[in-house]
Amino acid sequence: MALSLSADTLVVSMCGSVTLGRITFGKVAKVASVFALMQTALLSAGWLFGASVVKYIESIAGVVGFLLLLYIGVNMIRGALKKGSDESVNLSGIRQLLLAAVATSIDAAAVGVSLAMAEMNTESIILSVVSVFVVTAAAAVTGIVGGCSLGRRFGRPAQIAGGIVLIAIGLNILIG
Repeated sequence: MALSLSADTLVVSMCGSVTLGRITFGKVAKVASVFALMQTALLSAGWLFGASVVKYIESIAGVVGFLLLLYIGVNMIRGALKKGSDESVNLSGIRQLLLAAVATSIDAAAVGVSLAMAEMNTESIILSVVSVFVVTAAAAVTGIVGGCSLGRRFGRPAQIAGGIVLIAIGLNILIG
């Protein structure tokens, strides 16, 4: 479960970090923490709200995830195409980081609801939350390191490709 929930975190952190430039421990820690905290917070919230909200979360999760990733992806491409512009999307800005974290974590709320419906006990939920936190943080760190390396090596083309990938992930969320 933790691996499947963190897969889009890996890809989004890689695509979004092509604009980060030189990475520091602080940047990596901030991005990884926000992704991991958002993922576990929405998983926990889904479990707490349980079956009473499942129809609402399932009905809007795909649309919200798509719109957030579309927004981030389009801004990333637009920033790469503007000459002399620093308007690129990067994960060092808190607004973009939170949008990306929410977009990749909405499915965790639905998973949390399904765990509540399966009547999972509190100890199992705690173990699941800790596992999701650790795996999501590791996925974000891996994505950041890889994305920064690609960004330094390939520049604007990597930024454009990253924006396209984010839009494709959003479409997959919407359709899937």
